[in-house]
Amino acid sequence: MFDRDNSGTINFQEFQALWKYVTDWQNCFRGYDRDRYRLSDQFYDILVKKFDRQGRGTVAFDDFIQCCV
Repeated sequence: MFDRDNSGTINFQEFQALWKYVTDWQNCFRGYDRDRYRLSDQFYDILVKKFDRQGRGTVAFDDFIQCCV
């Protein structure tokens, strides 16, 4: 998605765009997360089942990004 020149890697400028994208998502999440992550247990279970790609029982940061996308 950020490999604009299709080189198979991202250069510094492409990484900057990626970093901005991630921080924009973080800011968006924080803007809506007024109660500081207090979601129902049932909702957590749904998120973990859908986005825990490694089967660890947690949603890692990269899983969270996938969830947002």
